[in-house]
Amino acid sequence: MLTDKELYGGFTTPLDREPPQMALDRKLIINVAPTGAFTTREQNPLHPVTTEQIVDAVVESYRAGASVWHVHVRDKDGLTTKDPKDFKRTIDLVLERCPGIITSVIPYANVTSQGVEQIKPMVDYLTDAGPRYMQTAVLLIQTMSFSEKFSFVVNEPLFAGVVDYLESRGVRPEFQVHSYGGMRDVCDWVLAKGIAKKPYLFNIMSGYHGFSHGSPPAPDPWNYIYMMTMQQTIPSGSCVGACCGGRNWLPFANQAIILGFDAVRIGMEDAVYMYPHKDQKIERCGDVVRKIATIARELGREIATPAEARQIMGLGT
Repeated sequence: MLTDKELYGGFTTPLDREPPQMALDRKLIINVAPTGAFTTREQNPLHPVTTEQIVDAVVESYRAGASVWHVHVRDKDGLTTKDPKDFKRTIDLVLERCPGIITSVIPYANVTSQGVEQIKPMVDYLTDAGPRYMQTAVLLIQTMSFSEKFSFVVNEPLFAGVVDYLESRGVRPEFQVHSYGGMRDVCDWVLAKGIAKKPYLFNIMSGYHGFSHGSPPAPDPWNYIYMMTMQQTIPSGSCVGACCGGRNWLPFANQAIILGFDAVRIGMEDAVYMYPHKDQKIERCGDVVRKIATIARELGREIATPAEARQIMGLGT
């Protein structure tokens, strides 16, 4: 019978020669969405709805590591507003306290029109005020009806016109991907034709987002597999983000960090609860940002500064 020395002496595994896995070897952009168009204080009594609350939430999140702000604005009654003047007023207050933060704006201001006419009032007003007021514009890439009151119609000529107009105004389109079909349309309608510039900006929608599911709600783990397979369809030369909402926003964000997504969009816009399995409501947007920044750092990923995020996203200085 062999002794332990005879059996194991001089025996080593190639464990230390395993090549590095580079998915985590990139800085993470944190995009904060402190309020949205739909979430109310009936759903979460601490949801930011006044201008002061929204601004404070952005400032706290910026200090915690957010370099991008997904801009929604509320009026004096706490209802969503699409008045470009309200947007500029709120953005001014944020920029005073968050130098360099990237503004990612929902451009749809004229819901009675479609295509370029739908976004023109917001885009023109903000870009005329200066490039820092609207650096990216989040675009719906499929026709959607929010209620019997209004819909967003997306087809090739309308969508191509919107992307071309944004690029002409120095605003980078940010494609909000809900499905494989929508992804294919973006590739065929604007990328293949050179209408959009590189790096392409994509957000894969995961979980529930105020009005619809961005991925299968159940059963686990299919919703996470869906996110992984969607990532594989994104064309090369892209900056890929994960927009994480609903009950599973936290595990979706964790998965995005592990898979090497360039960015995560998180916050109270589309999330009420901190954890999927507990009815613990989010108290502050800054808590969400700090949690994700901590997780990323524990996994070895550094958090991108606004200047670094601007370079990753291909934005001007």
